[in-house]
Amino acid sequence: MKKNTWLAILTTLILLAGSIGTAYAQIIPPSGEGQIGTGAVVLSEQLTVYEKADSSSKAVETLQFGDHIIVTEQAGAWARGVLGDSEDSASGWVSTDSLLIDPAWYMTEAETPVYTQKDTLAPVLDVLDEYTLLAILKDEGEWIAVGLNGAEGWINVIESGERFEGTIMLEGMEETVKYEHIRSDALGFEMAYDYENFVRLREPESECFVSLYDDMDNPENYLKVTYSEENADTAAVSVGEALSKDYDIIVESLTLDGAGTCTRIDASEAKGGKGTPDQLQSVYIIPAGEGSIIAEAHCAFEAAEGFGHRFDNMVHTIVVLNGQD
Repeated sequence: MKKNTWLAILTTLILLAGSIGTAYAQIIPPSGEGQIGTGAVVLSEQLTVYEKADSSSKAVETLQFGDHIIVTEQAGAWARGVLGDSEDSASGWVSTDSLLIDPAWYMTEAETPVYTQKDTLAPVLDVLDEYTLLAILKDEGEWIAVGLNGAEGWINVIESGERFEGTIMLEGMEETVKYEHIRSDALGFEMAYDYENFVRLREPESECFVSLYDDMDNPENYLKVTYSEENADTAAVSVGEALSKDYDIIVESLTLDGAGTCTRIDASEAKGGKGTPDQLQSVYIIPAGEGSIIAEAHCAFEAAEGFGHRFDNMVHTIVVLNGQD
């Protein structure tokens, strides 16, 4: 894991930005002109630091792509930079053609993956520790590019970003729930999950949220969300036929807060009037372009009151992303 210890510029930027707030991460804007000591990031694969503002002078050090310096003086096409965060750090001159001076910055407040591409299923370049500060090289909305370990990496700002609180009713009483917003471009949806009570298990074909108290290999209480190439009507028929082999099902239309109208199939009775099964199931089939998002909520009978309400509230946060075929 990568821990950025660039303390001088970190302290300065925190003071400029003010309070960090409740978000999982913070984007800090450029400091603007007039600052004494301006952050900068190296854009070339290698950048030579010279003793003077002259390429024929003595080379002091070689920087790599993504390295940070503090620019204290500029003279034409040259900038004088401090190369470390201690009082005796070396300094020297570099070409401004290979610098991004006074960029916006990204600071984490938890472990944050950096991907090799703009895809949450791409290989992870590194995992940033909390309070890591990196210059933003490119800002493309959901994704930002940063320089790390001599390479360009990508951070999903939405995936890594927002935590918030909500209130739900459980057994006639209000309960405050802490949510984390997540986004899956591969599966075509975003949603919020109750991170204090569930563990997020990610697979290429699904997002699964398992009760913190369950056996992760064989859970009883979980919500699994997948993408189906079947349209919502066809998928509803397929799901209904599969469940009706073992359960007496109830099919209803439901309007979700984030995704609009969907089909909900409830399997709350065992086939043939044999009573309530040990494992209760509710399946939500949500239209998503030419396909559908399928959210399967499973809970043990004795846990239905609590988990049933938690799952229902999580499903109501699902939003279908554009562009999913």
